[in-house]
Amino acid sequence: MPKLTILPTNASAEVDPGELLIEAGEKAGIEMEAGCFNCSCGTCVVEVVSGMENLEAPTPEELDVLDQWNKDPEKFRLTCCVRIRNGDVTLRQAH
Repeated sequence: MPKLTILPTNASAEVDPGELLIEAGEKAGIEMEAGCFNCSCGTCVVEVVSGMENLEAPTPEELDVLDQWNKDPEKFRLTCCVRIRNGDVTLRQAH
């Protein structure tokens, strides 16, 4: 079962494969910031500290939003539209 850890609090939780990052963060006890919940506003951006390979590939919509926020998609993702595939992931909240 994948484990999500959120920095700087080190809150963590085991989550089901296929779970959205925003839902996984809430399981870890962290209120995740989000605005639109449909991959269009960018308020849910987080830095992926480790485990990027354990996340779904970014969609064209997510890449557009990350570009608007000048965020490198190899380091940052949007929690409202990215699912954990398998393996552990560590995030740092960007706001």
